[in-house]
Amino acid sequence: MNSMFRAIAAGVLLAGAAFAAHAGSASQKSIKHGEFLVGYGGCNDCHTPGWAENGGQAPKDLLLTGGGTNFQGPWGTTYPPNLRLYVQKISAKDWIRQLRSLKTRPAMPWWTFRYLSDKDLADMYAYIHSLVPAGKPAHDYVAPGQEAPPPYLKLVVPTPPPLVIH
Repeated sequence: MNSMFRAIAAGVLLAGAAFAAHAGSASQKSIKHGEFLVGYGGCNDCHTPGWAENGGQAPKDLLLTGGGTNFQGPWGTTYPPNLRLYVQKISAKDWIRQLRSLKTRPAMPWWTFRYLSDKDLADMYAYIHSLVPAGKPAHDYVAPGQEAPPPYLKLVVPTPPPLVIH
């Protein structure tokens, strides 16, 4: 009887420890909300290979693995990073901090992050992190005038009108 009690107590303690360890991970609600924000924000358009060519669809193992749509213009050639590998190296807190101060080359619409709450950004992190590492790092940025590996879209960008702030 005493050994049965010990076995039950050990099981309860192990289950409690497993529950406590899992409690620190993102909730399914956060992950689903993050998936919605990534989809609505168009992140897959550039960060998922074949997304645009396949009408907004890709196998789960390709989602957000980088290098989907690459861009060349007066700034050089940019390659969207593999977000699945990137989020594995940083915490959610660092992700939020980095997105709040992000300024990138075209065509990344970095300014859109200012419209999202910290919770939204944390949920995006939770979703991307839930996808687990996959793929390889994207090609490094290539400076203007240097040979860049294709594929990429060449953008001819007009001079922007003067910024008038009211």
